Amino acid sequence: MGKRVLVTGGSGHLGNFVCSQLIGKGYEVFSFDQTPPPPNSLNQIAGVPFIKGDLLDLGELMRAIAYSKAEYILHLAAITGPSELRDPYSGDMPPQFRAFAASQRMPEDTCFKVNTLGTWYVLDAARRLGVKNVVLSSSYYATGIGQRPDGSGYTPPKLPVEEDDPVDSPMTSYDMSKYFNEIEGAGFSRAYGMNVIALRYMGVFYPDNDFARKMYKFGVDAEARAQDKGLMIGDCGQYVDARDIADIMELCIGKIGKPPLKPFEVFFCSTDTMWKEDSATAVAKRWPQFAEMAKNLIGHEGVMTTRKAEKLLGFKSHYSWRDGKDGYTPPSPPPPPSF
Repeated sequence: MGKRVLVTGGSGHLGNFVCSQLIGKGYEVFSFDQTPPPPNSLNQIAGVPFIKGDLLDLGELMRAIAYSKAEYILHLAAITGPSELRDPYSGDMPPQFRAFAASQRMPEDTCFKVNTLGTWYVLDAARRLGVKNVVLSSSYYATGIGQRPDGSGYTPPKLPVEEDDPVDSPMTSYDMSKYFNEIEGAGFSRAYGMNVIALRYMGVFYPDNDFARKMYKFGVDAEARAQDKGLMIGDCGQYVDARDIADIMELCIGKIGKPPLKPFEVFFCSTDTMWKEDSATAVAKRWPQFAEMAKNLIGHEGVMTTRKAEKLLGFKSHYSWRDGKDGYTPPSPPPPPSF
């Protein structure tokens, strides 16, 4: 195909799925990250070229773009949770968030700084070097459904939630950074004639990861959880398989900048719900206050719908647990060279 792609955060878990799949499809893929891929990782097996650099260094990003001669940038690099400390026992913070709120893993400003400034530098490096096509990693937390330290719940404007619906006050550094990333993308698109797509991932499921298998339970009953106190907060029963993200990234490369897509677009990215029930039934059981709105949900369609991605990108999830495709067989590492 000859399409040259630079992937930021390429050594990360998601980056390995995206880079290795694209290179297997004939794309010329380069990974930009602070650390090289681990031994026998998907990137190493696929032979993805690695460029070492700091996301917060404009010059290093420009060097990576110039070296790779990138036509497309897929921006995956991010801090994936809030880093500011909060009193876990103040207000009505649900217990599932208390460990994250009270445990310091990095300097408190790291999440917001890396996610917002990092995205700014990626977009600014791209516009300086004439790269017109950028795909950003956003999150469904940009809607405001994420961690809500004031003890309130997310109120969907309607069901299903669509990309153009108003957000409900993102509250933590992670949630706000992802919402702000979308504002940055829209601004650069309008100011400099760039084509930018922001993908709002649901909770990412990695089929090769034991922690992900403990975290995401499939075929569950949708009864209300006591820890949520009847509120919609933190999740809406959906997930996205990393392999489906790799698929939608490839679709974005093929569609970005072409009608009917507008220069800036936002898409929800979801594989399926985790509920065994249909979505209308599940929402009515878990959040009775939204039961009337939930009647608009079709079958196992998520609270946050992928109708737009299906229509404009041709997206279709391929790795639903309902089809038995949540398992994973990793590729074998190449044999050691002989001398």
